[in-house]
Amino acid sequence: MKILILIICLFFINSCKSSTQEKKEIENEKLAVTENKDNERKSKVNLELTTMVPTDCEQYWNNRFPSDSLKAHYIDEILNENQVSENNRRFLNLLKNETQNNLAFENVLSPIFRLSEEEIGILAFPKYKSVDNRLIPISKEMDLIEKFDRIEGNTMEHFGKIKFYPTLLNSLFEEKPKPTVYYYTTNKSDSTQILELGSYVDECLEYFEYSIDTVNITIKEKVLFSSPIAIDLVFQNYPEVDLLLKGDYKEECLDCPNSTKLQKSFAKIEGTENLYFVYADTFPINNELDTPSRALVLYTETNEIIYLWYSEMDLFGCSCL
Repeated sequence: MKILILIICLFFINSCKSSTQEKKEIENEKLAVTENKDNERKSKVNLELTTMVPTDCEQYWNNRFPSDSLKAHYIDEILNENQVSENNRRFLNLLKNETQNNLAFENVLSPIFRLSEEEIGILAFPKYKSVDNRLIPISKEMDLIEKFDRIEGNTMEHFGKIKFYPTLLNSLFEEKPKPTVYYYTTNKSDSTQILELGSYVDECLEYFEYSIDTVNITIKEKVLFSSPIAIDLVFQNYPEVDLLLKGDYKEECLDCPNSTKLQKSFAKIEGTENLYFVYADTFPINNELDTPSRALVLYTETNEIIYLWYSEMDLFGCSCL
């Protein structure tokens, strides 16, 4: 009888243990499922935060090259806080509202580069759009050339050389003189006339060039940019701005070699205290720097450099990488 009672007790004890073990296993499974869900939720949140929060380099570029709306805000602040001339007020308002859908010489600011002793002009660089997984260059200059130039005239003998189209602008301005623009050097401004439109293409570089009348321009002059309007400038170097430009250079945020750390100031917008034209170049010929450039920069109260206009020439060949 005692043996029977002992067997029955052992049976109930094992049953209780089994039941407790099963409950623990169920609870552990529920906990594991909950933890997995929590981990999935946390991973999703982290992914969203990573997507939403820009990296340091993204923030660096966003700050230095603001959106059109933010650029307009900066220019409005400049106009409200400074007494500028009518010429400069007009210039800044046009720069604020520019759509960049013009021929290069019509833009409020356009770069001028001297690429040889004989070749100097206003340069325009095509933008690119994706068509059937191919990048196709587009520009107003290309539209003009395709309209006036015969296809059989485009041969490989022009590859890697500038090709001008002498009759193109003559046809465009046959009933009126070719346009005149103001050009700006490191120490003065003057005016000159647009002459011809040309194009250049090789495996790593493509640009369009408007040659200009150089009767009054010597090889020694450091010609930097053009504008269809007069801009009142104070021509002077500003070492504190140069130092800030050099310190603003972040090599870790560059995909290709860049020459912005070599930029120098040469003029200030008259009537302002924080708006400067700067450049990087190896005059008289642009053939040493990776990216000779011209820019209009805003020097903020927090010692930041903000580019309100920037143009560079990629002589390194970043597009081939």
